[in-house]
Amino acid sequence: MKKNVTIVGAGLAGSLCALYLLKRGYNVVVYERRDDLRSEIITAGKSINLALSERGWTALKKVGVEKDIMKIAIPMYKRIMHDSRGKLTEQFYGNENQAIYSVSRAQLNATMMRLAEENGAKLFFNEKCTKIDFKKSKVFLTNTITNERQEILSDFLIGADGAFSAVRNEMVNKYGYEYSFKKIDHDYKELHIPPSRNGGFLLEKNALHIWPRGDFMLIALANIDGSFTCTLFAPKKGENSFET
Repeated sequence: MKKNVTIVGAGLAGSLCALYLLKRGYNVVVYERRDDLRSEIITAGKSINLALSERGWTALKKVGVEKDIMKIAIPMYKRIMHDSRGKLTEQFYGNENQAIYSVSRAQLNATMMRLAEENGAKLFFNEKCTKIDFKKSKVFLTNTITNERQEILSDFLIGADGAFSAVRNEMVNKYGYEYSFKKIDHDYKELHIPPSRNGGFLLEKNALHIWPRGDFMLIALANIDGSFTCTLFAPKKGENSFET
């Protein structure tokens, strides 16, 4: 008889975990607090790109989804540094044909959720975890739209609900576990370089572009539509900060 697993969180960790468990023959149900991002327009704050390296590809290959992800990824064979005078310096990431890959976090997450569903997982959205009974592997959920409450029993419970994890908070409150949370003095802002008029790339696409400027910096990673997703990192306060 198949064991039932409940996963709290349908992000990158939760969706990948679902694929691994499905491959091992478990029944998997995933509950996510947010809306289904596949039905949303991706806005600022949700479109940041990832640089996917060999470790990430290894995890994807083990569940047989690397070809699906490769379709939305762009190889970056080098980094290109842009100094304040416009001079470019190139640094290759490895030997010939070795690369890290630019991929939209939102597209990656959407693809992973789709693959999890296609392989048998059930995904439910707008379900907020409010309480957990660890001894019974029971999770208490409240729908953020209808306020409907439900209790879910399973053989195993996995928390994959991110930085502000409700599952972890329950473990801290009930069992005295400890964790550290520290805010840093920097923040980030997403920027966008659109494709050229003919749909091409305005910068070299197979590179990670970096504009280092001391306390702040800008990076740009290519997207498959010809655009670049840029991220500006800067202090929250002080000279050359988001405050000024």
